[in-house]
Amino acid sequence: MPAAIDQVYSTACSLALPDLGVLVTRLLGELSTALPNTTDDELTAIADAREVELDSDSAATITHDDMQVF
Repeated sequence: MPAAIDQVYSTACSLALPDLGVLVTRLLGELSTALPNTTDDELTAIADAREVELDSDSAATITHDDMQVF
């Protein structure tokens, strides 16, 4: 599978910028349809809950370098 993804990526990168833009727009559109319909208030509540969680358990945080692994 990684070889197929690498090939798709390589081919996509060789597209003219307007065509690459169309591809990106379509892919993002496909991804966004799978996301739950969440309001700004719900997202704020999720962010606030995560901040409280991090404040209460500093071990739950990760460094910027650790984040690069993902």
